[in-house]
Amino acid sequence: MNILKKISAVISKAAEIICMLMIAGLVVVIVGELVNRNLFNSSNRATIEICGIQFLWMAFIGVIPLYHESGLMRLDFLVSRLHGWAGEVLYFINKFFSFGLGVVMVIAFIAQYPYVSTRFYSTFSFPLPYTIQYVPMAIAGAYMAFDTVIQVLDRIVQLAAGRREHQTGRETA
Repeated sequence: MNILKKISAVISKAAEIICMLMIAGLVVVIVGELVNRNLFNSSNRATIEICGIQFLWMAFIGVIPLYHESGLMRLDFLVSRLHGWAGEVLYFINKFFSFGLGVVMVIAFIAQYPYVSTRFYSTFSFPLPYTIQYVPMAIAGAYMAFDTVIQVLDRIVQLAAGRREHQTGRETA
């Protein structure tokens, strides 16, 4: 179980780095476009598409560290106030829906793939398929499903051991 938690933590840390790079990339591209327009009276047609791709990567990959650190909006306020079997049932219902969301994100990518892999951005000088903006959705969904399984297994182990740890944030074994 500890190995799975470490893998999850490494993926989350990598996602944080990707988000920081996407934010920095957005700043560089936007400032570059402003300088290009105002000083050189020119414009790069691909700027909007580059920013769109970077934004989608930032938004979807940003879900990973948020989910890892229990930072997404959920029913935690109810789970933390309910004790006993009702709190446990609500916890598992919450995790069921988190897992379902992750799986649906992966399924959505798979369903869209035949269409987005054959369409290409028109403003790039090389063929860049629309798939590039949908990949982070699949990655984030796969991570959510993976991490949810880890959290559920961890909770089951805790319950089987007869101990429960109520704390804000992530549970530990």
